[in-house]
Amino acid sequence: MTDANGALPIPLSVLAFLVQMVVYHGVGLWFEWCDRTGHMSAYKMRSVERMSYFELLPRVLINQFFILLPSMAALEFLGLAFVGAAHLNPLHFIAAMVAMGVGHDVVQYISHRFLLHRPGWIRKLGHSVHHSTGASRAISACYMGHVDFFLEIVLPYLIPLMLVFAGADVFFHLLVASLGAIGGLYEHSGYDFSVKLPRGLGGLKGRFYGALAGLSTSKAHAEHHRRSNVSFSDGFGSPGICDTVFGTRWDLVGDRGRPRPQAGEPQKEAAHH
Repeated sequence: MTDANGALPIPLSVLAFLVQMVVYHGVGLWFEWCDRTGHMSAYKMRSVERMSYFELLPRVLINQFFILLPSMAALEFLGLAFVGAAHLNPLHFIAAMVAMGVGHDVVQYISHRFLLHRPGWIRKLGHSVHHSTGASRAISACYMGHVDFFLEIVLPYLIPLMLVFAGADVFFHLLVASLGAIGGLYEHSGYDFSVKLPRGLGGLKGRFYGALAGLSTSKAHAEHHRRSNVSFSDGFGSPGICDTVFGTRWDLVGDRGRPRPQAGEPQKEAAHH
């Protein structure tokens, strides 16, 4: 990957982007193949898309190549990311990975809930384009208005990246870019790989399978697309910190936006309008 002098043949930001594109479109095509052939149909929980893969693809590519790539390259040019030490020590690497998850959660929650879902702004900022999909075809993860894409995809990735001081560690940047692509594709794919895990088990085994189900489900973002008032940053691969703190996690909010009653608390009858 490096030349005789240890230098990359292309800028690291461009390399990270290209690897992300290979992962995104490779995994996206695999999900599309599953959709068309019925492979993994036991895990397909949602199938509500009206647009085909090739109808979604052009906007996705425009967002990626004309918004994400220039943003990544600009950070490297300005010396704000993708530059510095060639390798991180193991502790810094782990801490930076954790911080990326937390930072992504916070930045996405702020932009997603308070800007993109602000009354009257969902259309102006193009977020309604993304909500025209049902989160049941993987490639729709990046099908959105251009301003929406910058606020919801680019900033939650690049703002934390500037703050974790990851230097020019190639493995770190390629891993972050790849995991981000896979997470977005999965939670928009309509598949949920947690559905076959054992349920209702007690003891340590029950807690283990419960935790595994929580980590592997795509339910949170599916509920966001269905209800719009839940899980603004809580999704596959996200720690869901802000949604938990602010009570907007999908399993804490009723369909009409009311908090779910606690155990032993009577449910109130819905008002009729």
